Amino acid sequence: MTGYRQVLAVPGMAQLLGVSLVARTAITADVMALTLFVVLGLELTYAAAGGVAAALTAGVALGGPLLGRLVDSRGLRFVLLLTVTVQVVFWLSVPVLPYGLLLGAGFVAGLLMVPAQALNRQAIAAMTTPEQRRPAFALESVQGELSYIVGPAVVIVGAAAVSPTWWRGGSAPRSWPAASVSPCSTRPCTPRTRRPPPRRNAPHGGSGSAPR
Repeated sequence: MTGYRQVLAVPGMAQLLGVSLVARTAITADVMALTLFVVLGLELTYAAAGGVAAALTAGVALGGPLLGRLVDSRGLRFVLLLTVTVQVVFWLSVPVLPYGLLLGAGFVAGLLMVPAQALNRQAIAAMTTPEQRRPAFALESVQGELSYIVGPAVVIVGAAAVSPTWWRGGSAPRSWPAASVSPCSTRPCTPRTRRPPPRRNAPHGGSGSAPR
C-alpha cells in the first residue's frame, strides 16, 4: 500500500488517472451504446448491431499501428486533437445516420479511436521513477479493468432511463409493447351480474315419474 500511496502522491498522477478512467470508460461503452441504438433506435436485429460493432472493432485493430506512426511523426497533441474531434463528430452524427452510413462511420471512428491507454502509459512512464513504475502500472491495470465493468453498465442504465428515440419525438420502438387499454378507461362500465340458472321442478316421490 505504501508504494501505491507514493504513486498517488506524485504531482498530477491522481488527475491523470481520473481523466484516463473517464476516457477509457467512454471507450468501453461504445459497443454497448451502438448495439442498443441499432436495436432500439433503428429497430433492427442484433445481427445488424453486431455488424456495426464489428466495423468499429476492425477499425480499432487497424488504427493502432496508424496512430502509433502519427504519434512518432506528428506528436501526441496532434493525435489527441485529431482523434477527439473525430469522436465528437461521429457521436453527434450517429442519430441521423442510416444503417449503411453508420457501418462506414463506425469503421472510421474505430480507426481514429482516442489512444487513451497508450497515452496514459506514456504519461505514467514520464512522471514516475523506476521504483514507482511497477505500482503505477498496477494501478493503471486496475483502472482498465474497472472501465470495462463501469462503461457498459452506465450505457444500460442510461438507455433504461431515456428512450434512444427521443430525438424522433419520443415514440417507443416496436420492441416495447404498449400497454393494453381497458374499455373501462374510456367509458364508464357497470359490473356484470350473472343470472342464476333456471330452477327445474323436482320430481314427486322417489319413483322418478313426471310431475302432474
